[in-house]
Amino acid sequence: MGRIVEYLVAALAVLSSFAGGTNILCLMSVASYSHHIWNRVLMEALAAKGYNLTIVSADVEKVQKVNMTYIHLEETYHAVHEGDSAIDLYEMAQEGLLKSMRTFYDYGIASCEGSLRSKGLGQILSYPDDFKFDLVLYDFTLGPCILGLFHKFGQPPLVGVTAFNIPPYTDDLIGGHKYPAYIPYYTLNYDSYMTFLQRLENAFIYAADYFYRTYVFLPATDKQIRQIPAFKNMPYVGSLQEKTMLVMVNSHHSVDFPEPIPQNMVMVGGLQIMEPKPLPEDIKKFIDSGRKGAVLFSLGTNVLSSDLGDERISMFLEAIRQFPEFNFLWKFEADLKNHRVPKNLMVKKFLPQNDILAQPKIKLFITHAGLLSTHEATWHGVPMVGIPFIADQYRNLEKSLQAGVAERLVIWTVSTEKIVATIRKVLEDDGYRVRMRVKSALFRDQPEKPLERALWWIDWCLRHPNAETIRSPTVRLGPWKSELYDVKLFLLLVTLLVVVGIRRTLRGLFLSGSVVERKIKNN
Repeated sequence: MGRIVEYLVAALAVLSSFAGGTNILCLMSVASYSHHIWNRVLMEALAAKGYNLTIVSADVEKVQKVNMTYIHLEETYHAVHEGDSAIDLYEMAQEGLLKSMRTFYDYGIASCEGSLRSKGLGQILSYPDDFKFDLVLYDFTLGPCILGLFHKFGQPPLVGVTAFNIPPYTDDLIGGHKYPAYIPYYTLNYDSYMTFLQRLENAFIYAADYFYRTYVFLPATDKQIRQIPAFKNMPYVGSLQEKTMLVMVNSHHSVDFPEPIPQNMVMVGGLQIMEPKPLPEDIKKFIDSGRKGAVLFSLGTNVLSSDLGDERISMFLEAIRQFPEFNFLWKFEADLKNHRVPKNLMVKKFLPQNDILAQPKIKLFITHAGLLSTHEATWHGVPMVGIPFIADQYRNLEKSLQAGVAERLVIWTVSTEKIVATIRKVLEDDGYRVRMRVKSALFRDQPEKPLERALWWIDWCLRHPNAETIRSPTVRLGPWKSELYDVKLFLLLVTLLVVVGIRRTLRGLFLSGSVVERKIKNN
């Protein structure tokens, strides 16, 4: 019965396309609910404009809104969290620089494996090849796994999106340059002013990332994709991703590093931040009843609080107990039946984070330092205590530390005493809140809201589907020419030849002088 309903939905989507309107294919195969939150805001705004969206996604909404048809890649999460291809995020959090980089791409391979074996892929493949999509929107964070669908439907304008800041491989899609001299790799705790050794390490990991992605990850992904008969004869997936017309990245100068960007990179950091909605009565009452205020505690959607382990959970509970004048809200995915919960703690499996952070009585946000959480805390002016685990969380927190709006807890060496001291430091020093208000003002001071900017650029791509004027020539030039390695090598060779020539000349003059001196002596 379920399969019949799925195909009826697909048939209705096909029929609706012939009824006119703009059709957008959304390829959202990243197995991360935080990415879905960010992407969903954009997709719902597009649907509200009257566009018809077909969304091939690892996440689906139970209640589907008008103009939005979800096609579920139902095996994607299973592949990254269970079975032989499963990725252990806690293990990843303890890995070294190179190993964690490889694990990130392993996550992409596992995600791709799940997407390709999903029944949802067969559903979208059943659409006729001449089905008219006016634009393809895809989350490029974990690679180009399902870009075969972009090729199947005639390669309409391709727009990349990512909630993952500006990944180091973004320029591989749209051109531009990498800046390891002052943009730290996303897992490094460095700022823009690095020492020589730090810049050396940063340049090394940038180079390693490029070569691993280009010569290991992309060929492996291409091989995976070609196991699907419909994709067997498509172009190489690395060349398909280079057809990206523009990308929209979750970045803003107030919370990220200043980085020169090409024309076809659009900064829409904080796109997901909406006007706060009224809180449920129990949450609102609990926040307001804190004598000195309230504290929000959430580790996001990938790292679960319930996975901290009983010992660390007990540490946090004891620390919370030592702040009776503040009420704490903890997003916790399981029951705390084995622990004694303090009276000043509310535990819920879901908390409306943005709406809570907007409350004036929220004095601190204990967070994993994910980018969406960092943006929301900054927008609402709430200081942070960061507990980074994986990926860009380290760099996000480092930027906040440099700005004086956060403090760090290291989860592997944490203790009740350290938790208490760190929380107390931020709560009792008004400087954190003052500095965060300054960052908030910078973040909010934009000519239009990030979501409005994103919608305008998508409309621009629809109006100018064949425009090449914003595309960087570096995609075609490649790194050898675009980074002037050929010119630099030529200049180095010329310099070496000049040095060798000067040395030979001087040596010849010296030898000639010696011969003359010997002749004079002999005479």
